[in-house]
Amino acid sequence: MALLTPPQYVDSLRRSIDDVIQLSTGNLDVDVSDCPGWKVADLIKHVGQVFAMVDAIVIPRSQVRVGPGAESQPADGQDVLDWFIARSQSVVRSLENIDASESLWTWSDRQDAGFYFRRMANEVAVHACDLQRAMSLPVVMDRSLACDGIDELYIDMMTGWAKRFGKTFPAGSLHLHCTDGEGEWLIVPSVDRVVVTHEHAKGDVAWRGSAVALILSAWGRQQTGIEILGDAEISEQWSNFAP
Repeated sequence: MALLTPPQYVDSLRRSIDDVIQLSTGNLDVDVSDCPGWKVADLIKHVGQVFAMVDAIVIPRSQVRVGPGAESQPADGQDVLDWFIARSQSVVRSLENIDASESLWTWSDRQDAGFYFRRMANEVAVHACDLQRAMSLPVVMDRSLACDGIDELYIDMMTGWAKRFGKTFPAGSLHLHCTDGEGEWLIVPSVDRVVVTHEHAKGDVAWRGSAVALILSAWGRQQTGIEILGDAEISEQWSNFAP
């Protein structure tokens, strides 16, 4: 499927950041059921730390892995939401000031700045959905971004993540089928990688649902309104496999 453009990723990131800020305001102590053990304050702290990590790579154009600096934590006495807003403004500026084709270190097989455009847009969109569900609101996510996020997870991230952490892939193939428009994926694991094709084909297990329901299920969110066909154990393995 076609990638979104860098400006589209940044626009999506801005919208999701605005959603996160709006949903977090006055709700920092609310439990986030899709992230067990987290309250809203924990979720926005996590996302802010991811922003700081990306800044630490993008701003100096790093070709090697580096850790974030002091900005990865709120300062003593600083309100966590104020800190999150500052971190979100910074990462948007960082992405706007780099060409997506520029070579950078990333934690995937894709080693360019475009990885971070895509990753930040999808990261924050999924967590905005977590907050919507925490507030018992309808889950809203741009469908094209949801489809893009499925591609990103299985094509850009999963093989490299499994190698990095020594994970064993699920024992069978997974077929994803969108019920709200175009979009099909066949994910076939081997010993050291997954092979992803966009086709209508039979997998050991199939998930059917909207693009948003599928991306949330792919990231391990539960009860997202998908229909599961085939091997229940393999389905559970895929649901629990995402980083």
